[in-house]
Order: sequence, then C-alpha cells, then structure tokens
Amino acid sequence: MREFIGFCKREFSVVISFLAALISCLFVPVTNYVDYIDTDTIGLLFCLMIAVAGFRDCGLLTFMSGKLLGGDNPKSRRTGTLLVFITFFSSMFFTNDVALIAFVPLTAALFENRPKTMIYVIAVQTAAANLGSMLTPFGNPHNLYLYDRYDMNAGDFFAVTLPVAVLSAVLILILCMFIKNEPLNTHSRRGAVIRNKRFLALYAALFLLCLLAVFGKIGVITTFASVCVVAAIIDMRIFAAVDYGLLATFAFFFIFVGNIRNIGAVSDFITKLMDGREMLASAAVSQVISNVPAAMMLSGFTENARALVLGTNLGGLGTVVASLASLISFRIYLETDEAKPVRYLIVFTLINVLLLAVNIPFAYFFVL
Repeated sequence: MREFIGFCKREFSVVISFLAALISCLFVPVTNYVDYIDTDTIGLLFCLMIAVAGFRDCGLLTFMSGKLLGGDNPKSRRTGTLLVFITFFSSMFFTNDVALIAFVPLTAALFENRPKTMIYVIAVQTAAANLGSMLTPFGNPHNLYLYDRYDMNAGDFFAVTLPVAVLSAVLILILCMFIKNEPLNTHSRRGAVIRNKRFLALYAALFLLCLLAVFGKIGVITTFASVCVVAAIIDMRIFAAVDYGLLATFAFFFIFVGNIRNIGAVSDFITKLMDGREMLASAAVSQVISNVPAAMMLSGFTENARALVLGTNLGGLGTVVASLASLISFRIYLETDEAKPVRYLIVFTLINVLLLAVNIPFAYFFVL
C-alpha cells in the first residue's frame, strides 16, 4: 500500500489522466480507443527525450553552465542572471523540465549561503524556463502536440510565440536586477567537461533529425526507428531516462478527449464556454490541472490555435501546479537545507502573477 501511495505521488499526472480516461469510457459506446491516440506526437516526444537525455549523459548542460559561470569571487546578481538566462534559452531546445532539472540544483548549490536570494533566483529561473520554452514547438510537450494538432507551420507558430518571448526576456531581465549583489562563498563547475564527444555528436545528429521531423521534413516512423537503433548502439541505459509517465499521460488524455468529444451535451457546453475566450479559458484551466493536460483537453473544442498556444503557455505561469516544470523546481528546493516552502510559494506566486498580469494583456491586444 505504501508503494502504491508513493507511486501516486510521483506519477500524479499519470494517475489523474488514467482515471479521467477510465471514467470517460463509461459514458461512451465501446470503441477502438487506440484510434484516439496521436502516435506521431508521442513518437516524436519519445525521440526528443532520448536526444536530450543523451546531451545530459554527455555532460553538455553542466559543461555549458561551467563555462558561463567561471570566474573568481562571483557576485550573486551576475551569477543569478546567468543562471536564469541559461535556463531561459536552454529550455527552448531541451524543454523546460530538463532545463530546470539541470540548472536548479546548481542554483541551490551556489546560493546555499544566501537562502533568501536562493528562493528569489529559483522562482525567477522557473518562470524563465516556462516562458523560454514557449518559443519553440519542441520547448514544451504540449507545444509539440498543438503544432501537430493544428497542422501549423514554423512561420505561424513563431508569429504567435516570438513577440511574447521577447517581452518575457525583457521582463525576466528586469526581475534579475532585483537580485541582491553580494559575494558568493562557493565555486562554480569550471572543471566540468564533456564526457564523450563522439556520442555527443551522435546525439546532436539525432536531435537534428527530430527537428526535421517536427517541421515535417522527414517521416516520424523513420525518425523513431533511427533514434532507437542509434541509441541502442550507444547505450541501452539511455532508454531508462525517458519520462514514460509523461508519455502515458498523453495517451490517457488522448482517450479522455476523444471520449468527451463523443458526449454531445458536454462537448457543446465546453465549445460554447471556449468560444471567443480561448486564451483566457486555457490559461485559467491550466492553473488547476497544469498546461499540458489543459492543452490536450481544450484542443478538442476549438480551432483557434493561436489563442490556445498562447493561453496554455502563459498558463504555465501562476500557481505552482500550472506547469509540471514548476513542481520540479519546488521539489528540488524542498531538498535544500532549512527549506522554507511557504516563503518560496509566496515569492513564486508574486513573481508569476506579475508576469501574467503583463503578458496576458500584451498577448490579447498585440498578438491575437
């Protein structure tokens, strides 16, 4: 029983999505539920996870941070700003989850003697990951899904996300100016090295292959087969680094959304509720169930791709559950000595509400 409870805590999104899919199956005729699942999205997400896990295994992200944070007698403002923007830009390519897993522990280590500043930097860093990852179709798992779901092209997608990402970069920089400028009594990872350059080159080739598949230049099946074969040759253990829970969550929500669309009364109600309010509705729903499930659920009830992309990405700001990536940062912070969760949540929420208050009106009036 204890193991089951532990699993439910670790894989909360899997459990919720499974229950949602199971309950929804009770209200529709038995059908081939597998047909609801978008295998292209799940396959591409799997391939991207393999490539990014390879980068981490080769030490690329740690090497990048060591190069940027080198220097004697580091000051907290410069170091904090670099960490925030490393996270902001890396999340565009490696996803917000991976960026935070890679760099938040480094932030916690560097600011261990500055606990108040640590909270502020991690909170800003988390917001930076959620905002940076919105720029690209592969920065967020739900971006990949929406990009494919609405058959968007690169120009259409970046026309929606680029203006908000640029504004977000400016806002993040302003927030970094409020980091206290004090000395840090610690050492950065200047000694970090890339562990296997040949393997890194292969993973980079796989990542490029994934990008070509995302933009429709190569088939998903070809990409999936190539990634699996090359990864198996390099190191079979890399398959253990894949977040199978997230893949399962996607599959279950595909079934849930497919079933809901076949319940006429529910489908009509959600469609009317969304009509003309897609961005605000998706941002609001994200605050409760997080932006990945929100994107998958609401995409079945609107064809307004621009509003849904903006709403679910900006919806990652706000509460700590609005983005699963935010929970990653929170968990990492809780593992630090003398962690103060209430203080963290207050600072985190204030920063996120401020960013939401600026970005939502901007997106509504100047992007939609």
